[in-house]
Amino acid sequence: MLWEGGHRIDGNLLLEPATGHTPGSSVLTLRSGGDRAVFVGDLLHSPVQVLNPQWNSCFCDDPPLAAKTRRAYLERAADRHELVFPAHWPGHGAAEARKDGDGFAIVEWAAFSPA
Repeated sequence: MLWEGGHRIDGNLLLEPATGHTPGSSVLTLRSGGDRAVFVGDLLHSPVQVLNPQWNSCFCDDPPLAAKTRRAYLERAADRHELVFPAHWPGHGAAEARKDGDGFAIVEWAAFSPA
């Protein structure tokens, strides 16, 4: 299925573009009651990008746009208390981010055992 902008999969899942990284890059937001999570895919390649969201990886197609998109999703995650699930970090789990100066900090790492 091709989509533009956002695509609501159902009442709990929303697929949104993550512009600036690779063409077609997207994030998936999950909401269940008061709990929220965002699966950021390629948007965050390293934990250092939480501290410095303006830092890009070599894979960013449009570096200024990728940095802007990364910051926007991290701001939203911090404001809404969304757990951030990165695709490329070592280990299994999610980060809880909060605003910290010009960047963000990881408040807590929610570790999960691999299935």
